[in-house]
Amino acid sequence: MASKRLAYLLGFVGIVLWGGSLLAIATFSDDYRITIALSVLGALSLVGMGIYFFFQRFHNNHLHKTNLTAVIHNTLANYHEVHLFDETGKTLFSTHPHLYAHKKEFLRRLMLRVQASPETTRFKKWLEEHYPGEILLAEGGDGLGQQQRWWLAHVSPIDPLLVGGRHLLLVTMTEVTKYLTPYHQLKAAYHQLESFLDNAPFALFYTNRTGHIVGSNDTFGQWLGLDRNEILGQPLAAYIENWNSGQALPLKPLVITLKPSKKSAFKALWFPPSLQSKDQVSFLCRLDDQLIAGGLQTHKGGGMDDTFNQAPIPAVVIQEDGRMLSFNPAFAAMISDVITVNHDRLKLGGNLYEIVHPSTRGEIANRLRNIASQQTAAIPFEMRFEGIKTHTTAYATPLKSSMSLQPSLLIQFIDISEQKRLEQQFIQSQKMQAVGQLAGGIAHDFNNLLTAMIGFCDLLLQRYMPSDPSYTDIIQIKQNANRAANLVRQLLAFSRQQNLQPKVINITDTLAELSALLRRLIGAGIDLQMIHGRDLWPVRVDASQLEQVIINLAVNARDAMSQGGNLIIRTGHYQLPRPRQLGHETMPVGDYVLIEVVDTGHGIQQEHLDHIFEPFFSTKELGSGTGLGLSTVYGIVKQTGGFIAVESEQDHGTIFKLFLPRYDGVEPISTIEHEQQTTDLTGSETILLVEDEDAVRLFSGRALREKGYRVLEANSGDAALDIIKKGEVLDLLITDVVMPKMDGPTLNKKVRDLLPHIKTIFISGYAEDTFRRNLDDNAQIHFLAKPFTLKDLAAKVKDVLHAKKR
Repeated sequence: MASKRLAYLLGFVGIVLWGGSLLAIATFSDDYRITIALSVLGALSLVGMGIYFFFQRFHNNHLHKTNLTAVIHNTLANYHEVHLFDETGKTLFSTHPHLYAHKKEFLRRLMLRVQASPETTRFKKWLEEHYPGEILLAEGGDGLGQQQRWWLAHVSPIDPLLVGGRHLLLVTMTEVTKYLTPYHQLKAAYHQLESFLDNAPFALFYTNRTGHIVGSNDTFGQWLGLDRNEILGQPLAAYIENWNSGQALPLKPLVITLKPSKKSAFKALWFPPSLQSKDQVSFLCRLDDQLIAGGLQTHKGGGMDDTFNQAPIPAVVIQEDGRMLSFNPAFAAMISDVITVNHDRLKLGGNLYEIVHPSTRGEIANRLRNIASQQTAAIPFEMRFEGIKTHTTAYATPLKSSMSLQPSLLIQFIDISEQKRLEQQFIQSQKMQAVGQLAGGIAHDFNNLLTAMIGFCDLLLQRYMPSDPSYTDIIQIKQNANRAANLVRQLLAFSRQQNLQPKVINITDTLAELSALLRRLIGAGIDLQMIHGRDLWPVRVDASQLEQVIINLAVNARDAMSQGGNLIIRTGHYQLPRPRQLGHETMPVGDYVLIEVVDTGHGIQQEHLDHIFEPFFSTKELGSGTGLGLSTVYGIVKQTGGFIAVESEQDHGTIFKLFLPRYDGVEPISTIEHEQQTTDLTGSETILLVEDEDAVRLFSGRALREKGYRVLEANSGDAALDIIKKGEVLDLLITDVVMPKMDGPTLNKKVRDLLPHIKTIFISGYAEDTFRRNLDDNAQIHFLAKPFTLKDLAAKVKDVLHAKKR
């Protein structure tokens, strides 16, 4: 603060001295020595102030950098280990003293350090597949929960758009032993004691002063054939013969007769609580012959021996009522993603039926009860658990146990999740293919009808003035026909039979041209942000169809944000080092251009995500849409050779991701061109028109004649050849593609044998690609998609014939 005051003082003195020099010049103009002295002193004062501020700013910058470095080091200090891997597994950064060259080496060393468990399996899967997650790992220990170290491991994939399209993975390890060791030791001791008491060969129970049972172990419930919860609160007299409610407890051991609910009574030796004990706890030992004869065998069968424990196949032993007597680690690992093992729901004595999927819980319980009682054969059946996507085939085998009054079962599980996934993928692909074929066939027939409807509307409109009432009626008919034609185009897009004109384009330029239209579509209440990636790879797509994809997604986003929000469209590179599963499809390895359309709307429910690309599936209100928007998007992207994925969370928005393959060919990038309108559509050439649909042929022939052309009509390929063989001189052949007996490509080949230089226009309701591949690469062949208007037909004919004359 003192140095700052000195700087200000020097500045003030400098200004005063400079002012004094000016005054001296005016007053003592004859003596310049005074003026020079004052000027020098003022200059020195200002220089001193400047030097001070320079060094002060340098000091502040240096201090800022020092603080920033300290912040970074303090952040890294919060973690004991930090590792950064690239998409190939190569280590880019590590704070560990032993630098691992590759992620595989890091995993191998880590697996040697930590204890094998379902958690380690999940952690390894996360690292291999770049999934985010956080998990606790245990290291070392003596098997009794002592001398263990606990690590909190965090896996964080880095957004590829933030790092130039690369797939980087950040792994942090933090030791939390001092927080968890006392808790886990206490927890382990408690569960060991609880497990010992619940599985003890003797029964114990607590009673209150009124003679009601307030606690017991599982063995007591097994002997009575009841669940422990059913026993609590019941009077002791309900289970002991010749015992009255309110009767005082005996003072010494006593042989009693227990009355199970469904089994025969048996003898037991009762050790009542001592008089010195504050707790009213009693012990019972069975005295029946069944226990003495088969107790050893039963005790062995009831536990987990080495074979059962080490089996790789998940297995569990249950009673008829679903109570679990034992399970092996493979079973615990199978369901540990959603259920904590040995805690809460899944522990010895827990009920297996409670974790079975609710849709089949009753059916599974009845089936297992029948198998346990040997009323039905033990046939394998499918079984799913609540909260996990694992599908299993269950094999149930009845067991004989003399310790339990209920029959028991050994159930082994075979994981068939991959088989189910492939089945669902096959069914979905078959369904989509069938719908696509149906849509394509319907679209072809509708296109013929719509061509005639739209065409004859154009002919009628030429007869009426806009002021005529009939003119408005015809316009209404044509507009609705055009709406129907748009629906047909969407069906063709879904079935991947749409007519595309792919060109090599730059995504950034295309989206920039589209931004103004998007802003008008979504309205002022939604903020549109365009985030363009740098130096994007070229892609080969139909630019107009890509624009349609973005428009459809933007409109859906707008409808999901009725109260306003943000719509973000961002692009970037996406390098895929290994195949990736996208729904029912697998995206191959390669380079892609990624387009993300992000909204902050209400999101899509999880049960709808598998159906959003199906035609006519819509979650909007009735009449708010056709249900073809997303199916059109799906069809266009797939026909282009790309892939589409969707991520959505209820009330948190949706992200659509378009993956377009990188173009590595030699075709140059196309620039945006604006079509030139042809004004003169008349002509006088001779045209052969071949069309099996009478309505389409009549309209087309009449339209061309009105433009001045000489038109020869034929309703089949044979009729067209007869006309040519008569010696007619033709300038152009217009033919349908799909016709009975002889199709358009076959007719074109035969006509070109007779007239080699004739040009051909194919008209069809199918995509050009469906027949173009069967033709020679000839510039004389052109295509006009149905439905077309009078103007479309006349303009196409004019362009083809005009190109001939040029």
